[in-house]
Amino acid sequence: MSEKHWNYTEDLVHSHLRGLCHSNPNLRLIDSERVVYNEFSKDDKVMLLSGGGSGHEPTHAGFVGDGGLDIGVAGFVFASPSTKQIISGLKSKKTQKGYLVIVKNYTGDILHFGLASERAKAEGLNVELLIVQDDVSVGKTKNGMVGRRGLAGTVLVHKITGGKAAKDNNAASLKEVHELGQAVVDNLVTIGASLNHVTIPGIRHNSEDDDDEEHVEKIKDDEIEIGMGIHNEPGIKKVSPIPTIDQLCSELLEYLLSTEDKERNYVDFDKNDQVVLLINNLGGTSALELYAIQNTVVQLLNSNYNIKPVRVYTGTFTSSLDGAGFSITLLNATKAGGDEVLSCLDYKTDLPGWNCNITSKMWEQSSKIDSYIVPAPELNENDSSSKVSFNKAQFKEILTSGLKKLLTKEPKITLYDTVAGDGDCGETLANGAHAILKAMDNDEIDLSDGVKSLTQITDIVETAMGGTSGGLYSIFISGLAKSLKEREFSKGGYEVTKQDMSESLYDAMQALFKYTRARTGDRTLVDALEPFVNTFKETSDLNKASIAAHDGAESTRKLEAKFGRASYVSEDEFKQFDSEGGLPDPGAIGLAALINGFELAYNKKTSNL
Repeated sequence: MSEKHWNYTEDLVHSHLRGLCHSNPNLRLIDSERVVYNEFSKDDKVMLLSGGGSGHEPTHAGFVGDGGLDIGVAGFVFASPSTKQIISGLKSKKTQKGYLVIVKNYTGDILHFGLASERAKAEGLNVELLIVQDDVSVGKTKNGMVGRRGLAGTVLVHKITGGKAAKDNNAASLKEVHELGQAVVDNLVTIGASLNHVTIPGIRHNSEDDDDEEHVEKIKDDEIEIGMGIHNEPGIKKVSPIPTIDQLCSELLEYLLSTEDKERNYVDFDKNDQVVLLINNLGGTSALELYAIQNTVVQLLNSNYNIKPVRVYTGTFTSSLDGAGFSITLLNATKAGGDEVLSCLDYKTDLPGWNCNITSKMWEQSSKIDSYIVPAPELNENDSSSKVSFNKAQFKEILTSGLKKLLTKEPKITLYDTVAGDGDCGETLANGAHAILKAMDNDEIDLSDGVKSLTQITDIVETAMGGTSGGLYSIFISGLAKSLKEREFSKGGYEVTKQDMSESLYDAMQALFKYTRARTGDRTLVDALEPFVNTFKETSDLNKASIAAHDGAESTRKLEAKFGRASYVSEDEFKQFDSEGGLPDPGAIGLAALINGFELAYNKKTSNL
């Protein structure tokens, strides 16, 4: 949750609706009334209208389109649209079959949409009101007078009633659409959790001791709130410290599914019922996290309740501005209408707010698969085997020396990268070094085969390191293996000499240069690599080549960064390293240390650069 928003010169809600229409040529906007409608909805179908306060996008206007709503009415942020707006919406599209007005169960919405519906009826329009209520956080005793709040389950109502109204060439009557919608509402349950309250664009946030600030109890850094409403309403409880997502989702599912909690047992789910799952982003949860949360919920439903959802939807459907939370919705499709409900969910649509267009056939096929997880293709290690040989004992000694020398530099590299990058260069290099050392100790690398060993090391580096460094090293080592392999074609089986290695290192560098524009002088690891490779190729002297790598790495202390995160760092950040000659490139320092370790072992030396 951010306490800052972009600064808008025009009204945010109007600008949003105009932007929505830019993205869908079928939409029309009654700008003065903040009404969006589908220009191509035919007058022989039941018209669906919904709306409410803005701030819950893509609900409601984002669900206007074929197979969804026909009309969306937007209030200001967290405020119901007026009766006049809603009536304008009803009159924007004529129909022979009548109007289904869908509204979330909030007092302001019920009053305005209810009054508009009654006025429309008085004018001769056929209108039915459908009230969505799916929240389970508030118990039956407390909400007995007003009912449950409407949350993310609303979009399932939009999609299912929209599909019903559009199916079979708009065949359904208003009564049929309304009855299916009511059955869906009766079998919906939702609960959410959030890390923080939301902020409203354009509203100044005062300090905590500001006397005129409306009091909202803060959510502390080490706690979350369960059951918050989508308008910043307090939840039912705070939890501290922040639980794991497994613990949290397990508790939320108890609210939804426990038959022992009589206050919240709104819908029964039997073991053979078809269940629809919707994981909704309240606005501030990343897609990376949201799908991880969904995966956790699916696993818990299966393990704890023997429920395997027949439909799973994940995304931002009913947001609460920038709310740093999510909600879980379950629909008992069997009790709501069975296959009819599922076919309406699967009905093809162009709604911008609906992110799933999986067909019924695809869902059915997936239900017959025991697991979507499949084994990796078998790799034939013989594919990388060669008759290119290393002196096994010497190769292991050289590798070990280089990797251990690199590890001694890890703290310094990390310090450098904390300023020049994102702080993970030293850790990344160390991860690669430890992984290779472990693999050698476990005899997982065929050190006698020059090509196969390098190919195995490439796989280890890719897996253990990742990031830019991992990619660069992997490409370079792969290029080295390729060059050594190609020499086998002309030389037959051979043991690698210094000349072979120097020429193949040069080939590997040229392969790397296809994938990076960095060259000597650009303040990257290339400042150590290129002098090393060129010197070794020219002299076949590993000591001179190691010194060239060291000098190249040290030269980066005086160079301006042109690549990576270091290129964005302020010059002031570099001044703290003036006493040692400046801040060097961490990757270049790491590579120079690695090469120095190789050279020490090769020449049986103990002195360091």
